[in-house]
Amino acid sequence: MRKPAMAIGIVCCALSMGQARVLGRQTGTLADRAYKEGVLRKIADLVATKYVLADKATGFADEFRAKCASGAYGPYTAAKDFAEKVTADLVAITRDKHLNFRVVMPSDIGEKAAGSLHHPVRYFRLREKENAGFYRLDWIEPRIGYIDLRRFYSFDQAKDMALAAMAFLANAQAIIIDVRENGGGSGDYLSSYFLPYPTQLSGSFSRQTGALTEFWTRQDIGMQPRLDVPLFILTGPNTFSASESFAYDMQSRKRATLVGEPTKGGAHSVDVFAIDDQFEFYISTERAISPVTGGNWEGTGVIPDIRVPAAAALDAAVIEAKKAAEAYGRGQDATLREAVERMQALADDAAKLYREGKRQAADTALDSLLKTAQNTGLISQFFLEVFAYNFQSPEDEPMLFAILEKNVELFPESFTACELLASVYSSRGKPELALKYFRKVLKLDPGNRNAASRIKELDK
Repeated sequence: MRKPAMAIGIVCCALSMGQARVLGRQTGTLADRAYKEGVLRKIADLVATKYVLADKATGFADEFRAKCASGAYGPYTAAKDFAEKVTADLVAITRDKHLNFRVVMPSDIGEKAAGSLHHPVRYFRLREKENAGFYRLDWIEPRIGYIDLRRFYSFDQAKDMALAAMAFLANAQAIIIDVRENGGGSGDYLSSYFLPYPTQLSGSFSRQTGALTEFWTRQDIGMQPRLDVPLFILTGPNTFSASESFAYDMQSRKRATLVGEPTKGGAHSVDVFAIDDQFEFYISTERAISPVTGGNWEGTGVIPDIRVPAAAALDAAVIEAKKAAEAYGRGQDATLREAVERMQALADDAAKLYREGKRQAADTALDSLLKTAQNTGLISQFFLEVFAYNFQSPEDEPMLFAILEKNVELFPESFTACELLASVYSSRGKPELALKYFRKVLKLDPGNRNAASRIKELDK
């Protein structure tokens, strides 16, 4: 896992800017034995002093030093080959897949790799290419939604895309989230869309401070979370870091069914230390701790509830999602049916009361109807306009006007709601009221030619 410098998420990348000066910025050549030994020495010292498991760090560092002393890196003079060999050995020693000794490379726009803008620019370009991690949205079966999420970006970078995805899935009666190819990123925000606020998620324990940073679901997600929609998460051996945190927390909270293969097994988070202008070292400095289990998934991975080959996980999940969606839909339909019955009774009462001239009681009945419609998600301009269409007779005019006035009240920024009400008032011989609402149309939509023309006609 990777964490940001501001500790925004359990799994994001941080740049330890101060360390760059401590370790030096000179660049050498690997053909220079002294230079190479200096680089290796810095790596070993970082493992000893920074690696998250303090009780094992010295032993890991000593094992790596022995590897260096054996001449294992002598033949390597190409930076990339050298970095890959060091990384492979460190992972073998620690069994920690987050460790990564790498060559500092510019992004595709070719900025100065050792410059202060390198990492911000690189992550910016990566986000653009990866669409903030959202590779695919689909409606794969009636009422079954699907997200293919390949990376977790920080919430400020991903919020608009996440909210758009959740809006796309708003009518889903089961949701499948595919993280089989998700290699991690900047912390799990996705659980906030499916768990109540506030729910505690896996925190991050720092070796350096000896403190646990707690993480909780977010409130600023732009919508109410889907707390009861059936949820399935697809996992596989490439599911790593932040995506494992998401899967682990959702499973431990019994909020999702995991389908596929065990995940890669990386529950640590890393800091980045600049070795010099040529190399940087990602090293685990914190580890996840679940408030539910007290442990994490380091080394073992997250074990799915339904184990099938990763390649077959989507097909297996769809079978389960169909059954879950059907059951969920039956409950939704029963709730909606009851609400519609209540609304119809209120509509009948309101229409009768308006005909009888009992305006106050009629308004109360209509307000109750609309509140029920809002609570069930029925309310929209279209709903109200179609509803109003049923009251065309002269004796039902008060009901017609009341519904269209409520349409304007509920959607005050809609010039079309004002324009419809104005047109109805005009056609029903109420020019003063028509003029009032055509003026509102022009205020909301200054370029509206129809409203301007009707105002000229009526304002004589």
